[in-house]
Amino acid sequence: MKRFREGLLSGKDFVATCELVPGRGHTGMGIDNILKFAEEAKGSEYIYGVSLTDNAGGNPALCADILGPEIQAIGPDLLVHFSCKDMNRNMIEARAYALKRAGVTNLLVITGDYPISGTFGLPKPVFDIDAVIALHYLRQMNEGLEAEVGRKTVKLEPTDFFLGAVASPFKATEASTYMQYYKMEKKIRAGAHFVTTQLGYDARRFAEFYKYVRQVLGLNVPLIGSVYVLSAAAARFMATGEVPGCYVSDRLVGVLQEEAKTQDKGKAARLERAARQIAILKGLGYNGAHIEGLNLKFADVTTIMERAGEIGNNWRDHLEELDFSPPNSFFLFEGGEDFSFAGNGGQVKLRETRRKAIPSLKFWLMRFTHKLLFIEGTPGYKLMRAFAKSVEKRRLRYKVFQALEHVSKRALFDCRECDDCALFEMYYLCPESRCPKGQRIGPCGGSRIDGNCEVFEERPCIWELVYWRAKNRKELDKLRYVINPRNWKLYETSSWVNYFLKYDHSGNHLGVPKEITRDV
Repeated sequence: MKRFREGLLSGKDFVATCELVPGRGHTGMGIDNILKFAEEAKGSEYIYGVSLTDNAGGNPALCADILGPEIQAIGPDLLVHFSCKDMNRNMIEARAYALKRAGVTNLLVITGDYPISGTFGLPKPVFDIDAVIALHYLRQMNEGLEAEVGRKTVKLEPTDFFLGAVASPFKATEASTYMQYYKMEKKIRAGAHFVTTQLGYDARRFAEFYKYVRQVLGLNVPLIGSVYVLSAAAARFMATGEVPGCYVSDRLVGVLQEEAKTQDKGKAARLERAARQIAILKGLGYNGAHIEGLNLKFADVTTIMERAGEIGNNWRDHLEELDFSPPNSFFLFEGGEDFSFAGNGGQVKLRETRRKAIPSLKFWLMRFTHKLLFIEGTPGYKLMRAFAKSVEKRRLRYKVFQALEHVSKRALFDCRECDDCALFEMYYLCPESRCPKGQRIGPCGGSRIDGNCEVFEERPCIWELVYWRAKNRKELDKLRYVINPRNWKLYETSSWVNYFLKYDHSGNHLGVPKEITRDV
């Protein structure tokens, strides 16, 4: 059954999906409710598929790969979340082929939430590759992955995965906003067939996201907006900032708490809000909606969709009701603060802002050193390359050189000796030591509303700093570059030797297109 895929690609239908969240254990009421929901959804005129999360929120749960085929056997189309947080690249390949063999081909590819719980203590996060590389990997499988088998290179049987990506327009700082859009572009270049937004409660940002993709990028890639049916209890928890990438304002919490005082505990009000949100998405031109919510029943979803249909062309009447951005938010386009922007089909202009200074002596010293020694073709580079060749052949000299390098880089950058070094691409900010997920291609979606890290809330996301350094040097286009994932073969070797002799990512390119294919 390919109703979800065909509905999105036709461009004629408004495609709604519902998110189901497996819990721990292999039996119980939670699993029974998921299967019941699937049974009720299979003949729905509104629901084109159901989705299964992958250890949502960083908690252990029943594997979607097992529950998914059961749901497909019941009848509805299936979208499985495919997270990188718990798998290295070998397991990603193994899991993908297992899903294909089970008949599951719709994948929502995500980097994933940092683990927060597990038996015997906090589990080790993997994050071997991120969503961009995973999408590229899966696209290669679709084309027929070339693999080394013994001494031969063979082309494996092609798959037919329909690949989705996630991006968040609901960021409040300039750096976080732009970096989400830049990473979304990389995901599309890497192989995403459709894009789903993170959840949020601001019509202007839904409009902003749509206009950026359609007008700035000029793409027809299907867009799905996330609609979370928010209860007062869920809102209070999200407002703490502990749900990665999700922001709920204190004002929205207050509204929901007042609604919860009614006889139905606010249920009618929250279903109405979700219906209006879906009507707005449809009016803006989105291709579908991804409906989420704790303990959401199929009857609730039907009510939401029917009410959204009743609102129809009157969706503009409800734009200003969906106004829960944090104060002093950055908007991508000129006039973004005005709600008329959300209903306006005219051309838009990106907002111009000033550059910021880089008050870091270390940055400027490294910038000078890089230009002197690390730019290919310069006399300094040629000298260092020759030195690297001579060092590599002498074990003792290599060890001494490696030790000096690591002592200096540990002192300057808290180096973790990955030795497939991305300092230059990251404007001399180490992704291995400063990002708990090791993100070297772009930020995850989990940063907090103030731009701080999902895991270490007291410090800024490393990509906030990278953005402003790149903007200062008028090099923002360089942030669209996709580098290879870390090569663990190089661990605890000399990153300088690896660079000058092209053993690291600088000498091996992935093949991700530099431009987005415009027929997407």
